[in-house]
Amino acid sequence: MLRLAELAPGARTVYATGHGTVTVRKYGAVTGREFIRAAVRAQDGRSRAALVTLRPAAYPYAEAWLDGLARCAPATADHRDPSAAPGSVRLLAKMTRTHANGVPRQSDGSVGWSVPGASARAWPNGRLTVSSAEGVELSARLEGSEWDSWAVAAAADVALRILCAPEARHITRTSEPSGWYRPLDRGHVGGGRERKGNQSYDGSSTARCSCGWRGAYQSRDAALAMAAEHRRKSVES
Repeated sequence: MLRLAELAPGARTVYATGHGTVTVRKYGAVTGREFIRAAVRAQDGRSRAALVTLRPAAYPYAEAWLDGLARCAPATADHRDPSAAPGSVRLLAKMTRTHANGVPRQSDGSVGWSVPGASARAWPNGRLTVSSAEGVELSARLEGSEWDSWAVAAAADVALRILCAPEARHITRTSEPSGWYRPLDRGHVGGGRERKGNQSYDGSSTARCSCGWRGAYQSRDAALAMAAEHRRKSVES
């Protein structure tokens, strides 16, 4: 167990996650103004994949954050910036509501998004910060071109799940049905180029939740109903 508050200024310790070790060091001698730096290794155990900064308010969440980052870390890390594009990170993140208003980008190239109780922002240089409504911040500088958009999105999801409001841990979405199609386009027997010319209608929809749950249904109404049922059961449990 990490006891960061008890760590003396300048002292080091090694925290073993389920996906490798993290080297931790405390800086600052003034109580309340000290901070922690933690080096998360890549899966190869040699190169550093992320440098984490933790303020005292974030100490209670340190283990979950470091465990999650170690799980998302790439196999190796070089000295280049991540290959991830901030806009793609937001589109791939599960902990986000909707992209109906687009993906606005700041002048520094960063992209931000939020869920109830927490917000995230990703920069092109690998900086990632997630803040709670109470002011707790989980941040990291992701290092190496092996950090693609999928991996950075997964890391952001980890921090958002830690800091978000309880109801935000289950954000559901449903896919839009593909609609009318020609059977031949899908390798089926049949044909027709016009809407009434032997076309078929696909009304199926997939429901997904930010927790990883998903299900395929014959209509979007059914998908919406099952997504609502999943949220209800999740709150009750």
